[in-house]
Amino acid sequence: MKTLLKIFGGIVALLLIVVVAGGVLLGMFFDPNEFKPEIKKLALEKGGVQLEINGDLGWSVFPWLGIEINQIKVNYPGQPQLAELNQAQVSVELPALLSGNVKMSSILLDGLTLNLEKNQDGSTNWAVSGAGKAASGNIEQSTPGTAEASGGAAIALDIESIAITNGNISYSDAGLGSKVLLKNFTMTSGKVTTGQLFPAELSFQAEQYLAEQLQLTVDAALSAEFLLDLENQQYQIKGLESTLGLTGVAFNGKTVSVKLNTDIESDLNTETASLKGMSLTAANLSASGDVQVKSFSKPVITGNLKVSQFSLQELLVALGQPAIETTDTGVLKAISFDAELGGAPNTLGLNKMNLTLDDTQFNGNFAMNMANGSIAFNLQGDKLNADRYLPPSKEQPAQTASSGDTSAKSTGYSKEPVIPVELLKGLEIDVDLGLTTLLINGLTLSNLELETSAHGGLVNISKINADMYSGTLRNSVVVDVRKSPTKLTVKKNITGIQIGDLLQDMADVDRLTGTFNTQSNITARGESVHAIINSLNGNAKVTMPNGEIKGIDIAQTICQGFNNVAALGSTADQVDRSTPFADLSSNFKFTNGVVSNQDLITKLDAISLRGKGKVSLPAQNLDYRLGLTIEENLFKQTCAVNNNLEGVEWPVNCKGSFDTEPAKLCRPDASVLKELIKQKAKKKVEAELMKQLGGGQDGEESGAKKLLKGLFGN
Repeated sequence: MKTLLKIFGGIVALLLIVVVAGGVLLGMFFDPNEFKPEIKKLALEKGGVQLEINGDLGWSVFPWLGIEINQIKVNYPGQPQLAELNQAQVSVELPALLSGNVKMSSILLDGLTLNLEKNQDGSTNWAVSGAGKAASGNIEQSTPGTAEASGGAAIALDIESIAITNGNISYSDAGLGSKVLLKNFTMTSGKVTTGQLFPAELSFQAEQYLAEQLQLTVDAALSAEFLLDLENQQYQIKGLESTLGLTGVAFNGKTVSVKLNTDIESDLNTETASLKGMSLTAANLSASGDVQVKSFSKPVITGNLKVSQFSLQELLVALGQPAIETTDTGVLKAISFDAELGGAPNTLGLNKMNLTLDDTQFNGNFAMNMANGSIAFNLQGDKLNADRYLPPSKEQPAQTASSGDTSAKSTGYSKEPVIPVELLKGLEIDVDLGLTTLLINGLTLSNLELETSAHGGLVNISKINADMYSGTLRNSVVVDVRKSPTKLTVKKNITGIQIGDLLQDMADVDRLTGTFNTQSNITARGESVHAIINSLNGNAKVTMPNGEIKGIDIAQTICQGFNNVAALGSTADQVDRSTPFADLSSNFKFTNGVVSNQDLITKLDAISLRGKGKVSLPAQNLDYRLGLTIEENLFKQTCAVNNNLEGVEWPVNCKGSFDTEPAKLCRPDASVLKELIKQKAKKKVEAELMKQLGGGQDGEESGAKKLLKGLFGN
């Protein structure tokens, strides 16, 4: 046995002597530059690429197996230049390699330039149709970790240093008219040893162009300590410090600094990774947190995230954007956020979210399925004064009168699509939003609810709810784009709104009180305003059981006006300047955009108001008739009205297009007034004839009346 070992050892020693001697002789008697033509030929035959070697080639065999390459250019035949390399040096200690370790001197890679081009037809300069199929086929059959699976030990690395300098990459897409440049790429490291931390630094500049116009410039730098444990497949990046300087059109010439500091660990065997002590800053925005990931195929993400209080206005200015104009200049200056990360596998979840917007507190949760992009979002807030965030009111410029007809002429409804069908088809969301109190446009709403689900092209806004002014709003909208044309369904149910309180807050008007109710169920089809208007169908109802119009007694005012018109000479003193009304109700029917109403009715003190007619939204015209009728029994209480006016309907006809001037759109029906004047004139003639015919005696008067009846027919 000992003899065999001696023989084996001798053979190994002999082989080493042969290799060493061969390496020395190879370096002394063979110049690798003499083989340039053969190398170029093999590159074209085997790799399908044209190789141009303008610099010297050098090699060594023992004790360092090394190679040096200078000034090489590569391209596919008939294609623009693909790559260029100024210099590359690498050498491996041969005895260490034979023992299963990789011990290398410094690796140098200088002046690597890649020029990647994609043409309008989709072809590229980095691939030729049919090239390398066999090689790619072999790659597809291999799987990561083959060496380890067959029992091979992981190779130990020992590299003195790595230096990659003056790297440049250009990528252009003629179809998109875009270009990206990576310039001055530099990466240097200390001694790289398996299982031990080693320092490394990286820097580069990048530019993005669109239509040959510079859009974005990035200046990046990174430093950290790295650990590579190849045997256990564990990797670390410790003390990562990275900075990005962003300048471009989006920032209006300003430079935005972004910094990221963190520690990163990854274990491929257990499929885990983590970011610890993460700190991210951008302008005045500061975020921090920790993130853990388990199972790379279906990741489970846990951790926490916090965004410290910041001013959105200051952030916008730092990003080169204009500040948001608001009525209250003190808002959008105290925003913060924090949440816990967690959820089901393959889901990005934000739990126990807390969002502060100035004086308003929100809480909720968010989840996004990373496989299909579906989102579930729940956010509930307390009190929000939206008026503070609205744009400040601006004075409207005075409209100058011009000669001729100044009325705007309608051009009809647009046939351009306004419903984004494809976008809605792609939505996979469930949203639940709520507010305890909302102040907007002077109105106060409470217990707001907005629930929306959108899946497979069916968007169901099942709740648009609020409580306001002693009443409730319970509305819903369904948009169905699963089939063409789009179908819309709108349901409204507004009950018990105190209209007086609402007007008081909305317009500071105290003229009307009452309880307002309305219910409607309307459907429509189509994607454009024109299609929707022309397909409106359904029903609506409005009621106000009781109420009061303040500041005017309509009954007495109309009574006095009628009496004055009729020259009856009676007067009425208004004591109670208000008008109660009751039983206001009306039903509306929508038929292909035409709104018909036949039963508008309300009672205004001593007057009844009725209305009926149609409004055609497609044709943009209306034909509606309103009628006022004096109720005899009520008028006798406050105003003396001639019997000829009592019970008579005084109509107002509104007829014309939407472009018609209001003064010309609605006019009183003069036929009623003409008839009254005719009756009054007739009675005066009768009285005068009675006087001329003589009377006083019952018999003579009776005869005169008979004569008048024969003349006037009554």
